[in-house]
Amino acid sequence: MTEFDTVEKVFKEIKSKLESNTEKKKIVTVYSFNGIGKTRVSNHFNEINNDRRIRYNRTLCYNAFLEDLFGWDNEKHIFHFDLNSWEAKLIKDEGLQDKITDNFKDILNTKIEPSFNPDMSEITFSIPSDEYANNIKISKGEESTFIWVIFHTILQTAIDMLNEKEKDRSSSIFNKLKFVVIDDPVSSMDDTNIVITAIKLVETIESYKDDKLKFLITTHHPLFYNIFVNSFKNKQTYNSKGFILSKKDNKLKLEKQDDSPFGYHLLVKEEIKKAINTNDIKRYHFNLFRSLLEKTANFLGYTNWYHCISEKNRKGINRLVNLYSHGKLSEMESKDVPDEHKVLFKETFNAFTEDFKWKVEE
Repeated sequence: MTEFDTVEKVFKEIKSKLESNTEKKKIVTVYSFNGIGKTRVSNHFNEINNDRRIRYNRTLCYNAFLEDLFGWDNEKHIFHFDLNSWEAKLIKDEGLQDKITDNFKDILNTKIEPSFNPDMSEITFSIPSDEYANNIKISKGEESTFIWVIFHTILQTAIDMLNEKEKDRSSSIFNKLKFVVIDDPVSSMDDTNIVITAIKLVETIESYKDDKLKFLITTHHPLFYNIFVNSFKNKQTYNSKGFILSKKDNKLKLEKQDDSPFGYHLLVKEEIKKAINTNDIKRYHFNLFRSLLEKTANFLGYTNWYHCISEKNRKGINRLVNLYSHGKLSEMESKDVPDEHKVLFKETFNAFTEDFKWKVEE
């Protein structure tokens, strides 16, 4: 485990690992809660000699700032896309609209189809088989998935180009591409879509034939992290490393997964304990608790996660965990939890940690 004073130093450490002297394909995956600094790390990579006027990109970056290229006209149900962005120009020049539609429908298993206007500045959504579902406004979760799909389609296109000889490429924009940085693409997805997204991203990275591109993936979601790390850890042609980024006493800590295979479980418990101590329990903490219970039940061979809860609280917490774990978490995080639910959550969590001898730092 290594400690750092600033996010910039974490960035330099991760960059040095990605630039290690090996001919294997390099991937670093980082697990961290929101607010620790992973998005700021991705921004440091994004600032490496990028030209927004579409000359050459050295870093292809997905993070929350990509959403700044989009915005809704709520009256007309039009999703605006910055036509001056290099992303919009590339989609138009390479004719990626149909591929984006296919990827969107595939991940969400939906009949909703996006339609781009000729200059790429406007996108509308409809269900062709439903005459009453023309020009609809999609949900926040569907919107986030759509933006991710645009990035993923561009990544697929970049890799397809780089797999060709330079003289045969339809564009030179990715000729100097060095880093692919992806920060939390699954924040608004349910577990099924998270699995699909992770698998498709793994397949896209595996389609890259060379070893010059370096990949950094960061996430706050244990399931996505596990799928990604496990997909590459035993492959001989990859130099894949998993890390946990945390913060304590104003120090940022970057810990190798090999040093603590279940380190993110400890982070989950510490995050919940902190919320309990400050009486700042949000709905997403119920989802974190459920994830912890599911992993514990699986490890111990229980048939269901609620078998890890004392019989006294089982029925009540089962109802609340199911209630608060359902739906789009990013839309739920700001909503308050009733005091009586907080009391039951605290009581159940403390009993769980005592029953299963989990050590949780104060």
